[in-house]
Amino acid sequence: RKRIAPSLVSLVAPDGFEADLVRLLRTRILFPQAGQPPRTILVTSALPEEGKSFVSANLAINMARHVDQHVLLVDCDLRKPSIHTKFGFNGVKGLKEYLSEGLDLPKLLLKSGVEKLTILPSGDPPQNPSELITSAKMAALIQELSARYHDRYLILESAPPPRPPQT
Repeated sequence: RKRIAPSLVSLVAPDGFEADLVRLLRTRILFPQAGQPPRTILVTSALPEEGKSFVSANLAINMARHVDQHVLLVDCDLRKPSIHTKFGFNGVKGLKEYLSEGLDLPKLLLKSGVEKLTILPSGDPPQNPSELITSAKMAALIQELSARYHDRYLILESAPPPRPPQT
């Protein structure tokens, strides 16, 4: 059995306070005051350790379990990936290998253990994360995923900008 991280409150403590806040966030996203709800959602932060992995993973779980739609959670944090470990995976290939080595996308997708939730992990941290994440191939991937899976929510967890050197 895979080791699920305690931070996945939408799984381990679905009646808790934190899971309740995730439900509130989901509701605000899916029922905006104006316009249509987004099908593609980017979760990022200004600084490391602000909770973007917590938010993106729990939002994906909550949407997969309660909206009755498929969710693809993509770990775009090529600097410090963590989504795969939260779901109990180690040493997996992912987005980095797709972008830099041309591996087939379907072979990189992981079943999360949550019905209707699929994960595209980040893979091994590369030497050039900024170049890969801003590449034309990455833009094409997001466009393809959005177009191919128009009935699926796409949640992208992205790295915060690099910290400036301290003086």
